[in-house]
Amino acid sequence: MFNPEKDFNRKVIECLGKDGKSISALSKELMTMGIKHHRLILTGYLRAMTDMNILREREVPPSKIYQPIRSLPESIYESVGKSCRKLSQDPDELILYVLHALFKRPVFESELRLAGVTRPIGRPASDHEVSESRKILRRSGNVVPSQSASYPSKDFPEIYADVLSDAILDVKDSRYLVMDTRQTKLL
Repeated sequence: MFNPEKDFNRKVIECLGKDGKSISALSKELMTMGIKHHRLILTGYLRAMTDMNILREREVPPSKIYQPIRSLPESIYESVGKSCRKLSQDPDELILYVLHALFKRPVFESELRLAGVTRPIGRPASDHEVSESRKILRRSGNVVPSQSASYPSKDFPEIYADVLSDAILDVKDSRYLVMDTRQTKLL
């Protein structure tokens, strides 16, 4: 799902690429994508991203070059898909279960594709449930999918917490904090 306002930083980082760009070059590229912001607003946005350690600023007189410090974080769909593939023999059903549990609504086919599911799974949602889900997405400013939605046909409550912890540890790059060994004797 694409939310134009929430994903602006993702678009900026994609446009900057690995080598980075000046404000004017970035502004021109964003205009070709249909995103029009005044250069002063864009400058403030880039400086804020620099303050948050998302971008690095280099002086190349007479301009400044902004480049990403690290690659883009995965979307929630990619994170859930990756974690489910690590933890399950039947990842497609688990992906549907986890997304349904997170969003508390039926999951659209396009969302499943973003998570890496290519086959039809689950049980279809009713027309009323699908229209209610579309209203929720429309109200939050998301692009509303036109496909059908489904509910999981299997439950995985015991794996759910493992998938979430794996996804969070990956997104926040905190796996080094986890103790991998097990206690072998009683204290």
